[in-house]
Amino acid sequence: MSGLPSPAFKVVIFDYDGTLFDTRPAIMHCIARTFEECGRAVPGANAVALSVQTGATLADTLLLLDAGLPRQDAELEELVATYRKLYRRHGARLARPFPGVTETLERLQHHGMTCAIVSNKGIEAIRMSLDEAGLEPLVDFVLGDEPGVPRKPDPAVMTDVILPRYAGTRREEILTVGDTELDILFARRAGMSSCWASYGYGDLEKCRNLAPDYEISGIEQLPSAVLRQRPTKMRDEICP
Repeated sequence: MSGLPSPAFKVVIFDYDGTLFDTRPAIMHCIARTFEECGRAVPGANAVALSVQTGATLADTLLLLDAGLPRQDAELEELVATYRKLYRRHGARLARPFPGVTETLERLQHHGMTCAIVSNKGIEAIRMSLDEAGLEPLVDFVLGDEPGVPRKPDPAVMTDVILPRYAGTRREEILTVGDTELDILFARRAGMSSCWASYGYGDLEKCRNLAPDYEISGIEQLPSAVLRQRPTKMRDEICP
């Protein structure tokens, strides 16, 4: 675009929970109601908050919160289905975009960057929130937790989904923005740059120890950070 700073990236991939949307009130409410409806002991607020830090899928989060649940079991499936039913009813009204999200997405788009969402959250919940907040026109693509689809931090998300979607875009032209260590690991394993959203739910020490390429304490800082400069070096090591 003539007269505009050259963008450092062509595609910016956002996490959802704790990065674009403050979903903790929705998650806390729906998890408590889920365990109540299914007749299981309701986990404490601190345990739920710690589980949110991981960025895990819903099934893995529920397994973290109830050690008695077998991984492959009808009880776990019931909990997952109940949570999603409750989230459809209550989650969208309790989840809110962080201040500055709309302006940030608009500014990135204005500078020629395409915005997408890659999350381990159920895709229906993400789309409901985007619709509720009027953000759908600013997001080109959404990948959520669906059967048969690779999940973060699996680098197959990059090779099987992102690169085919954005043909002609190189890995170094893609930035991942997220609030947990899982997001930073995903970026590194997939050969992308990473931006840690420190205002989200991730563990400060674990995330900083992974040395993300950028760090922002508010989403409104992102456009200036990526327009100002590229990372000083791309990491070529692969995490185990």
